Amino acid sequence: MDFVLLKTFLKVAAVGSITKAAAVLFVTQSAVSRRIKLLEEYVGSPLFERAGTVLKPTAAGQLLIDRGRKILEIEHDFFDNLTTRQDKQKISFCCTPSLGMHRLSGFLGSFVASHGKTIDLSCVFTMPEEALAGIDSGRFDLALIEHCDEVDLKNHVTHQLPDDEVVFVSSPSRGIPEGEVGVERLFEERLYLKNQHGCAKRFIDKNLRTLERSCGDFAGVVYFDDLSFVINEVLAGNGISFVSKGFVEKELRAGQLVSHRVAGFHHFRPRTMILAREHLSPLVESFVQALFAEFRISGSCRSGTKAASGA
Repeated sequence: MDFVLLKTFLKVAAVGSITKAAAVLFVTQSAVSRRIKLLEEYVGSPLFERAGTVLKPTAAGQLLIDRGRKILEIEHDFFDNLTTRQDKQKISFCCTPSLGMHRLSGFLGSFVASHGKTIDLSCVFTMPEEALAGIDSGRFDLALIEHCDEVDLKNHVTHQLPDDEVVFVSSPSRGIPEGEVGVERLFEERLYLKNQHGCAKRFIDKNLRTLERSCGDFAGVVYFDDLSFVINEVLAGNGISFVSKGFVEKELRAGQLVSHRVAGFHHFRPRTMILAREHLSPLVESFVQALFAEFRISGSCRSGTKAASGA
């Protein structure tokens, strides 16, 4: 079986869309469609059926998902064992942007300093769906994600991390009371967000729907794909943002920013570590244990659970 076809199939199965899979793979939609067709011809059975706008695996497709992951795990284990005979081993992982930017920069610097002569480390910032696609295809050894909306973690080895608190922040010059505030007061402000499809945007949309409101109710919405720029605009008093509290902890302590919560909002979102396989190489195991220490989690990376339903 052609591994390129198999990996493409697993990505489509993970994201439920040929269009989304093409974006993750950086290929055209026609290339993805052609690969799926070739794999279906090889298997001799349809692998997907359409359920509304989402592609769902057929019985044959589900069987190939289960077996395909094991096939790719064998491939990955082979290259893991091969690299142990070379000078350096590789760790590839991904995480959602705010988690990586405010929690992992110091940790990564420390880990690389301790292991820099023996490893090649690759870290990518990406959205949860792409992270899962990368885990399923064997591209990543592990992923750290924040759940901006529902994510299906069925059959994945997972560890729960401490929840992430997300709040509105503003400059004291805006005169918005600290703590709980009415959403109508916040709608008077311009809202700054990193991008239209990021976790913060999804999370605020989910919260606003419970109040039967939307981002269109703010005085304006500005998207800028640089979180530092967003925070600087808020510091300058040009508007508000909806961000992980930990990311602006220093500014909050210094009194440069004020945090706000809205009655009826869920301000905490789960964080999860996802492992590509149950049996880890010694290097990946040491990396995971170091992450446990960073997040002050007790236990062993060998005690992960396979989620039986969506998270």
